[in-house]
Amino acid sequence: MEKLNDRWIKLIGIPAVEFGTNLFYLESYHYDWLVYFRTSFFGLVYIYLMWELVTRWLMWARARYPRIEQTRKRILMTFAGYFVLVTVGQVSVVWLFGVIGLAGVPIVREVYVAQLAGGYAVVLVVGAVYEILYYFSKLKIAIIEAESAQKAQLQHQFDNLKAQINPHFLFNSLNSLGALIGENPRQATAFLDEMSSVYRYLLQTGDRELTTLRQELAFIKSYYHLLKTRYGSAIALYREVDEALLDAQLPPLTLQLLVENAVKHNAILPENPLIISLLTTEANELVVANTIHRKSTRVVSNRVGLANIASRYRLLGLPEPVIEDDGKFFIVRLPLAVREAVDKK
Repeated sequence: MEKLNDRWIKLIGIPAVEFGTNLFYLESYHYDWLVYFRTSFFGLVYIYLMWELVTRWLMWARARYPRIEQTRKRILMTFAGYFVLVTVGQVSVVWLFGVIGLAGVPIVREVYVAQLAGGYAVVLVVGAVYEILYYFSKLKIAIIEAESAQKAQLQHQFDNLKAQINPHFLFNSLNSLGALIGENPRQATAFLDEMSSVYRYLLQTGDRELTTLRQELAFIKSYYHLLKTRYGSAIALYREVDEALLDAQLPPLTLQLLVENAVKHNAILPENPLIISLLTTEANELVVANTIHRKSTRVVSNRVGLANIASRYRLLGLPEPVIEDDGKFFIVRLPLAVREAVDKK
């Protein structure tokens, strides 16, 4: 059974109920303050005991009907018990006060009626306060649980996205290496060295959600060497990056996916080289652009690379990349998360 955290409600509510309701009888005491405070003292004891009894009943009802679909039954049971307890308690205490002479007023039928009406009114108000606080506490828990479930789902999706990247890259790398072994064993050896460097980065960033632009550029330099080993002068990479943005962040392997996408969809020929440019802007963006020279044979694509990039940005709560294609250049604008913005998340 959960514990009620109602200390402040009791500290404020019990004195307020006793001293407030007793003021209605002050005129009947002929403004005898001694009688008023004496009656109030015993009244405080009674209200405290009644309050404890009522809240224990409340906790029993909550334990008996804990589910959300049982809310109506729980409230009906709770307030039915309140009225029974108040009826028995009010009648008994009025009779007792009258017998031992603590009431200070003649005990007549009207006193019983007034005390019952007052008790019902108080228990309705106090009971409503408890129900409202209980509702908001459950709502808060529900929101936290929903957020936790959403984060767990997003993390699961994010892990799945990362899992798609490494096998895809490994498959392409091994295909390239296999082609080089037969054509040029020396280049294949150099390719394998650069491939080891690239996979070292993959292992280092495998569990990260974000990496710095500095690290990503260092990685893409090694990756570019893999491509350069195979394509020679048919491919070129240009970089113009503001050093002030080198510590800005982005999802790891984003550049590798974009470069791989450019290689996959374009013909790479010495007479018409594939040119890839990496540029930063004043809007804290990294612009990745490549020339367009479509392959003569249509390349089957499910756009997994671009979809992965967009999904990773979305799952991390970052603005999504903007993709432009004017027929001459394919451009992707990647928002960079500057350190201050990341720290505030």
